[in-house]
Amino acid sequence: MSNYIIAGANSEIGRALAKHLADNGHNLMLVSRSRKDSGFLSGCTWLDGIDLTDEYCLKALKQEVERRFDYPFNYIHSVGDFWKHKDILNTDLAEVKDMIISHYITLFYAIKAIVPVMRAVNGGRIIAFSCNSVKYNYPEMAAFTSAKAAVECLIKCIANEQSKFNITANAFALPSVKTESVIKTKPEEFHRDYITSDELAESIENTVENLSPYINGTVINIIKYSDSFYHKGYYERNIIWSD
Repeated sequence: MSNYIIAGANSEIGRALAKHLADNGHNLMLVSRSRKDSGFLSGCTWLDGIDLTDEYCLKALKQEVERRFDYPFNYIHSVGDFWKHKDILNTDLAEVKDMIISHYITLFYAIKAIVPVMRAVNGGRIIAFSCNSVKYNYPEMAAFTSAKAAVECLIKCIANEQSKFNITANAFALPSVKTESVIKTKPEEFHRDYITSDELAESIENTVENLSPYINGTVINIIKYSDSFYHKGYYERNIIWSD
């Protein structure tokens, strides 16, 4: 079985991914800013109270990873604020800053902390989450989409820079995932066909476990077809959301 670090383990996607990987016997280290839920995967190693923008926390993360792993491991970054549909004029500057920090800065800082350990143990995989909004440039999502575009660029830079150390970096461009947060924002006729957190977790495990070392610096698209979603344009759907 493989070794995984999941940052953002208390997020909706992070929790689904952690449970799926634990059920399949993988060795997990779970990292979260919030305090761990004592009833959730209590048998796994937790490192909670970790703010990935704080220098002291990043040092603690690096030290724990060094202590825990003496062989290659996978790092999955499931961190970032939830998007909101707002045009630029109605998006607060503080909200833009928080979006960039939570998605891009946390990833940059986490990579900076763990890459020395990956080099020392002769490699590893870095997995981040992007969104298909980067490809389609949906309106009213500029703050979120720009942050995810930065994530994709960072992943490609790290892949080129660190491949000589047997380190790969790839991003998954996610569609809308049927989390509780998404369900609250969209009508049932759309989200009933969305990929579930469990389906997403399974697809990520299958992909990561079979990644060739030559698959590096890529954006991997995950798509689950929805007849109601893909047969309507963005603006048509957006009118329904706002009603």
